[in-house]
Formats: sequence, structure tokens, C-alpha cells
Amino acid sequence: WFSSSQPLSVPESRALSRLLTALTIKTVPRTNTTQHTAVATETHKTESPAKPFAKHVGHVLLAYIDSMNDPLCIPIPEIQWELEPGLFSLCGMLGGCLDGLFFAFDSGGKTIMKSLWRELEKQRYVRKC
Repeated sequence: WFSSSQPLSVPESRALSRLLTALTIKTVPRTNTTQHTAVATETHKTESPAKPFAKHVGHVLLAYIDSMNDPLCIPIPEIQWELEPGLFSLCGMLGGCLDGLFFAFDSGGKTIMKSLWRELEKQRYVRKC
């Protein structure tokens, strides 16, 4: 994620966040058939790659929080801001199963994860008219 030899730039963090957010979007798989008819597209149902990826979400969040908890690695606030939508998508894929993930963190990691989850809850329940 963040390293002193190859730091993550703002455009790269924006692209990573878009990728993580795109994992939650349902899409229709493309087929390479010669007969592309309306019947062929109706047989395919929309699927999200979030369900197969959900088993890896804990490891991705663990790597992110470990890098944020590293005292030698100071992330830029703009990068954190750009990564937020993607991290919120990961938390959405994780669902409410935070208990198993919290055992992997030390006290600093738990604090970072709680603040991320608190920010997600604030964003989730804000009603915009």
C-alpha cells in the first residue's frame, strides 16, 4: 500500500478506489458468441464480483490498516480521502462481521478500523435531498 520507496500517488489512489468500488457493481458477463441475440443476453443474469472477493476483503483491510498503523509510514491526507470510497465498499462487502477481523489488530489497528467504520456509518446514514 504505502512504502517509502514507491509511495502511492493521488491519481493511483483514486484509481485503486475506483477499482474497489467497481467490485460491488453488478455486471453482465460478456460472451464471445457469433449469435449475439436478445435471447442470449436474457439468459445471463447480472452478477457482482463482490461475493467471490468477499473472502479476501479482510486481508485487504488488514494490509491497509497495518500500513496506516506503521510509525514510519505517514500517508498524505489527500490519498486517504481518495481511498475512502473504495474502503467503504470493502467494509460493505465485509458486512457486519467485524468481530473476526478485530482479533488480528493491535490497539492502534482497532482504533483505525473503528474510525473508518464510524466514518462509513456517518456517510451511510446521511440523507441527501
